[in-house]
Amino acid sequence: MADEITRDVIKVLTAGRALELAMAGLYGELAALHSHSPTMVRLWKKTAREEMNHAAQFTLALEAMSEVISTTVGNPSALDRLRQAIENTVEEFRVHRPSLREALVAAINFEALMSDLHADQILVFTDPRCRRLFEAMMAADAGHVAALRAALAELGSIKS
Repeated sequence: MADEITRDVIKVLTAGRALELAMAGLYGELAALHSHSPTMVRLWKKTAREEMNHAAQFTLALEAMSEVISTTVGNPSALDRLRQAIENTVEEFRVHRPSLREALVAAINFEALMSDLHADQILVFTDPRCRRLFEAMMAADAGHVAALRAALAELGSIKS
């Protein structure tokens, strides 16, 4: 039974890391596609770095798994489906360059789907201090989602 739990945790952690890397890839691609807008390039690159930090969090969890994680409530298939949707969107955006508005809406929608899939939500920690550490590491998400929404709102005020 313990081996089965360990395999499940490894699957979820690996899928979670791949999902975060896919989001970093999306933001990196958007930075390249919107190179004409220095403000957006900065936002896309900053957000890509934050997603890379989230991927590192999953790597940390994989390395420390036996000591701090007892089980998972995450579904690796759901994580894989979302990762695939992100990767498909990147490919679509390469063919059809999205407007800033389209890119921001897609990013915000993906962030909303990911909000319940962060390590602090899908892992059961044996030590509450470890859970708080992962919660703190994920707190940056609210900030970058707010920045994406502010950028979208700014586009609306420019058109008015």
